[in-house]
Amino acid sequence: MESTNYRSFIFKILFFAYLLLSLSYITQAQNEKRYIKDGDAAKAAGDNPTALRLYLEAYKLNKTNASLNNKIGIQYIKSDYPHKCLSFFESAYKLDPKVDPDILFNLGVANQENLRFAEAIDFYTQFRATLPSSSPLLKKVDRRLYECANGIEFMAKPVDVKIESVGKVLNSTSPDFAPVISADEKVMIFTSRRPGSTGGLLDETGQYYEDIYISKKVNGQWGTPQNIGANINTDGHDASIALSADGSELFIYKDDGSGDIYYCKERPDGSWSKPLPIEGSVNSRSSYENAAAVSPDGNTLFFASNREGGYGGLDLYMVKMNDKGFWGKPVNLGPVINTEEDDEGPFMDFDGMTLYFSSRAHKGMGGYDIFKTYYDSTRSEWTDPINMGYPINTADNDIYFVLSGDGSHGYYASAKDDGVGEKDIYMISMPPREDKQALIAKMKAMNLDVQPVVTTPDPLPVPVVATAMLPITIKGVIKDADTGLPIVTSIQLTDANGELVAVVQANDKGMYSFVVHNAAATQYTLSAEKDGYGFVNKTFNVPGQTSSAQEITQNLALKKLAVGNIYVLRNIYFDFDKATLKQASNKELNNLLQLLEKNPGMQIEISGHTDSKGSDEYNRVLSKRRAQAVVNWLVSKGISKDRLSYEGYGETRPLASNDDEEDGRELNRRTEFKIIKQ
Repeated sequence: MESTNYRSFIFKILFFAYLLLSLSYITQAQNEKRYIKDGDAAKAAGDNPTALRLYLEAYKLNKTNASLNNKIGIQYIKSDYPHKCLSFFESAYKLDPKVDPDILFNLGVANQENLRFAEAIDFYTQFRATLPSSSPLLKKVDRRLYECANGIEFMAKPVDVKIESVGKVLNSTSPDFAPVISADEKVMIFTSRRPGSTGGLLDETGQYYEDIYISKKVNGQWGTPQNIGANINTDGHDASIALSADGSELFIYKDDGSGDIYYCKERPDGSWSKPLPIEGSVNSRSSYENAAAVSPDGNTLFFASNREGGYGGLDLYMVKMNDKGFWGKPVNLGPVINTEEDDEGPFMDFDGMTLYFSSRAHKGMGGYDIFKTYYDSTRSEWTDPINMGYPINTADNDIYFVLSGDGSHGYYASAKDDGVGEKDIYMISMPPREDKQALIAKMKAMNLDVQPVVTTPDPLPVPVVATAMLPITIKGVIKDADTGLPIVTSIQLTDANGELVAVVQANDKGMYSFVVHNAAATQYTLSAEKDGYGFVNKTFNVPGQTSSAQEITQNLALKKLAVGNIYVLRNIYFDFDKATLKQASNKELNNLLQLLEKNPGMQIEISGHTDSKGSDEYNRVLSKRRAQAVVNWLVSKGISKDRLSYEGYGETRPLASNDDEEDGRELNRRTEFKIIKQ
């Protein structure tokens, strides 16, 4: 009797647990459907940020919904972070290859946004094969294929520039963009959606209206930005678009119906006059004028407009000031510059001859690219636009570029993963210019300050040896770590500063080769990845050029993604004797983040390892803290804690003998990840 009662009791408990579990699943499914339904409504209303937020809430409840993954990917394409769409489109396609008639095209876009041009070409080609010969999409796909081919070309020969944030003094956690500067870089005016805007109102997207801010440089440092004042900023949107060379005349964009250009001047006391519409025929009632640039002498204005009579979309126009101080009749810059797509974001170089602008056409990599063209006064025509190259240009929208008077620094805004806000302002250290001294002389003639030029004394005479500095060849083979079979994929070479040097494609035998010119003694990193495999970043030293040819062989091995497999994260760096991640770890960490985003069902264990220096317990605790630091970084980037675990093994799992003071101990000091679930 007691046994029967016990069984009955257990049955009731199990039934009750089953009932609770079922109710939980039902509630979760209902919440998922509600989020998706609300997201669809927001999308239909044109509120893409809200739609994305709601879809992501639904995704937390169910990551295996192919349609939902596809919806999230589409919304990311429309956002300021289009590169984040990749993992969602890949998941959607993996769950249901027929989830969307455009899924192959969207996968092409996703790979293009992530600079994976070879993969993008593959998906675009597959999608193109599904289209009838009469499809209007053929032109769009062919343009994308052209952009990807350009991307491969530009990334193989990157421009020698350095791009870095202007810092948290200027950038905020809100979007900061459209920077304009005086020629001497003493004044920066930009647009921001930070709290404290004039009127304090939010628009339909839930963000503060755009206001204009100003910062001045003192002793080489940017000062805290100040709202430029109620004379200029209103309760609505106000955006900076151009600044005169001396920083005294500001051009702004106001959405006053059709969208027009206004100007205002700085008063002797530092305040600004009330904005007035540009005189003459610059603004038009039936068209949209949204961007401007003024020549160094202030006598020529360049602007963008979609007025009738153009070549398509937004075109660039030029207008000159007459002898009476009034703007004359605008002139279209012509078909060499303007295309059937949008051409805008003009900026006139301090040399008065070089025009920078952004275009969706010409020889671009995707979205807007920044180009430059020269005015040939002997022929009275503009030269063919030249792409500014990678990494100034990417597959995303690169627009509203401005340059210092001496050509040393460019500025623009971009939404990058390392930014503090949705958009941040970045400075580009430009390559040296042959006309720099002429530009400096021109600045001095206009009573503009010139940034100090650091010079070094002439070296003592040394014997001249007639030798030729030969380039260095870096070559190797990339194979499957388990089978030894060759892998065909792209390989990146970056320098010690993390700047991309070149990208090459391994051949069908897995062989690759880079030729590096003008190489100084430094470190380089080879990076490779392929779908279905763990990534690899291999750092090695290069001795620099010599008078004899050098070849450095670096073979790479990729290990397939499988439960139980362990992958070494070689380029994770910590401060000495601490668990604080160094900035040099970012590339490795971002690769791991991307891997987890592409494989939303994957669960991993992060493990820390040390050499034999120190006590066993100290090494175990330190290695565990370092593993936890990696997990914390991943969680801060949106990876669920449920997918991550960590452990510290100290010195208990060496890869080599700790008796080897350098190589052995270096191999043993490492971070790894192990796939627990795939």
